Amino acid sequence: MIIVAVVAALYALAKGVTGSVPTPWGVGQLLIGIFVPAFFAVVSDTWSVAIGAGLGTFIGDSLFLTGSTNPALSLIAGVPANFLAFLLFGWFVKRYRSWSAFVAASISFVTLGNLIAATSITFFGASVYSNLASLIPKYYVGGFILGLTLFWTVTMVPIVLIVVPILVRAIRPLYGRSSVLSDIPAWVDARTPGPIVVSVLLAVVLVLIVALYLPGPLGLAGYSTSISDISLAIVGLVIVAPVAGTAVARPGPR
Repeated sequence: MIIVAVVAALYALAKGVTGSVPTPWGVGQLLIGIFVPAFFAVVSDTWSVAIGAGLGTFIGDSLFLTGSTNPALSLIAGVPANFLAFLLFGWFVKRYRSWSAFVAASISFVTLGNLIAATSITFFGASVYSNLASLIPKYYVGGFILGLTLFWTVTMVPIVLIVVPILVRAIRPLYGRSSVLSDIPAWVDARTPGPIVVSVLLAVVLVLIVALYLPGPLGLAGYSTSISDISLAIVGLVIVAPVAGTAVARPGPR
């Protein structure tokens, strides 16, 4: 219960601080506070973190209303997406204990969670969020789901890959002194060229996807703030993520 409470409280606070920027479509938020449950999923009990992530996103959306979401929409989309994404994320990084596995889990399960949230918003959100009715014409359904998923993924993944390793390195001296910090990863392969190669390839893929999507229905064209967010995220991924991986390269306790 302690882990659930800590994750929920910190995630809700992070959403309040970082979630004021909406997506290009005025529904959902720029959630760079995603690093909070991602970090705890690496170092704490998986089930507790998943529950805390789902609870935290609901509390954050209830306490810090921004006009781009509400508690009912959070229950439909944010809660199940966060719970499932961090349940699978936490299981994966503990089962496969390497930097490469952490990168793979960040990409795969953050994207999966975003896809779940985007799909839930598209098909069920209009019943609890009136603005959606005019945003999702039937022939834009696919573009709307892809757009939300893409926006969230390219802004979340770099934050996870940059901030989580730094936090993991910072809390190493506290390992064993708290029941919350029960699992410190041993990212022993982080001094190999792998992180740099993976980061660059991922950034290239994201650039190509964004470039292909921009001209499409409900594309990001004309949304200068969002394009700036995505550009900064990609730059951070290429430059900072490999450095962060190297910083935590020393094997930790298992």
